[in-house]
Amino acid sequence: MQQKKIISIIFTFILLITFVGQVKSQSVNVDTVASDSTSIKNTILPFIFVLPETGFAFGITGITTFRLKGESQTSRPSQVIYSAAYTLKNQVLFYIPFEIYKYENKIRYKGEIGFYKYFYNFYGIGNNSRLDDLENYDVTFPRVDFNYSRSDIDNLFFGGGFKYDYFNITNIDSAGILMTTQPIGFEGGHKLNLLLNAFYDNRNNVFSTSKGLYAEFRYERSLDFLWSDFDYWKYNFDVRYFIPLKDDFVIASQLFFAHASASTPFFDLPYVSTPAIGRGYSDRRFINYNILNLQTELRFPISGRFKGATFVSSTYLPDTLSKLSKFGPNWSYGLGIRYEVDKIEKTRFRLDFAFGDTFNFYLTANEAF
Repeated sequence: MQQKKIISIIFTFILLITFVGQVKSQSVNVDTVASDSTSIKNTILPFIFVLPETGFAFGITGITTFRLKGESQTSRPSQVIYSAAYTLKNQVLFYIPFEIYKYENKIRYKGEIGFYKYFYNFYGIGNNSRLDDLENYDVTFPRVDFNYSRSDIDNLFFGGGFKYDYFNITNIDSAGILMTTQPIGFEGGHKLNLLLNAFYDNRNNVFSTSKGLYAEFRYERSLDFLWSDFDYWKYNFDVRYFIPLKDDFVIASQLFFAHASASTPFFDLPYVSTPAIGRGYSDRRFINYNILNLQTELRFPISGRFKGATFVSSTYLPDTLSKLSKFGPNWSYGLGIRYEVDKIEKTRFRLDFAFGDTFNFYLTANEAF
């Protein structure tokens, strides 16, 4: 099955880069009065994949990059990414993450609209969770995530928003560790989190950064009297730094730390792996109340629109920060290839091969961070 997964991922990537040239005609340039212009660039492509838990799956993914009317061509472009997939095991994935800039980068709208009828992994909570305890559980949920941020000081933003999921767990193993340990939220429930955030951002490009600093603090509070079945809080720090080298080589580094209160439902605890953090580990291989992840990658040109990257990541799952060295590191590493869809905005499709607890593959849009 691992071989089939490799073949399906590579075939999908080939499909993507094959069809890119054909869909460039979908780009639209609309001139407006004065010197204002709105540039809309669309790329819509098919994909397929095969997993043991899904069987054969197929769908479409796309990237739309644009600037709102009145924005200059030197302002940051806005972007909407959309994906829809259906598997032969009657699973559905539909999600639209977006990041929209307005008033010459002074305002940012960021979030996601999605619907998931899928499955997730559960190995237990903490650094001592075991691969042999893997359990898959089925879940159906809608998601609405929205955040508004404003900058009145150069590159420094403050904002707020909300995140809503109705996490409906439809099937679990009666003899699995989810049922036997019964962590908070094992029966599912409504989650409505209020968000506060502050971040500094002077990156030269939000899709594929080669220079600059991004540093964000994000706080979430779920209130049981406000359409939520849980009462908890969590926060995270996300710091990214990019150093340009000669010949378009770039060193990119990220420090990510997240902490959640003891009353947090298991499905909203910080976790790895994702296509962005802890690549190489199976999805949700580690969930914990504290997670610290450090990763560094070298990005480099290959030929034409093709770019490459090598990366290494270490993850710590301490009970407290004072016990950091006792609970890690959990290492992962890998390499990847990117195909640049738009040379000006630097939007890309990314294929990463990574090793942590096993080999894993990630096919998505733009860089990991």
